[in-house]
Amino acid sequence: MIKSYILCVFSLILLCSSCGKDKERRVAVFEDDETTEMKFEETPTLETTIEEDDVVSIPYKEVGGVKTVEVNINDVIGVDMIIDTGCSGALISLSEARYLAEKGALSTDDIVGSSQAVIADGSIVENTVVILRKITIGGKLEATDVEATVSNNISAPLLLGNEVLGRVKSISIDNDNKCILFKLW
Repeated sequence: MIKSYILCVFSLILLCSSCGKDKERRVAVFEDDETTEMKFEETPTLETTIEEDDVVSIPYKEVGGVKTVEVNINDVIGVDMIIDTGCSGALISLSEARYLAEKGALSTDDIVGSSQAVIADGSIVENTVVILRKITIGGKLEATDVEATVSNNISAPLLLGNEVLGRVKSISIDNDNKCILFKLW
């Protein structure tokens, strides 16, 4: 019962911390060395050069029962991130944040605030919220200005949540071909 309550509170905190900010959202798709950009605002439109029915396929790996995709952050670090539709944002660990800072790809200008989270023992931890200038998923999809939480836990799992997944019309999983299908607007 207590674990359910903590999980519920944690989910609510994460959900609330990612709401209420209006910002321009950008996603780019790479095809044959050409880049097609899509600009999304609160209500996405189809005023792009990408066909409405376009689907981008990104291969996944299954590790410990979760699906991960290759993600490049700020053109500096390549990591495997868990596809997590239950996560409102993106999450990186302190280890990745430190590495990005050492390489000059994350600075104090990229810090936009903090968020609180309830962890399994019931205590509340404060995490830093940053803007990742560019993430590239599977070498095919690019998202800019991604808001991400930096966990103070060095070994925290890396999560790719709805901050990025919500920038496309839908995602689906093709288990036969081991890929995530991103349906574009």
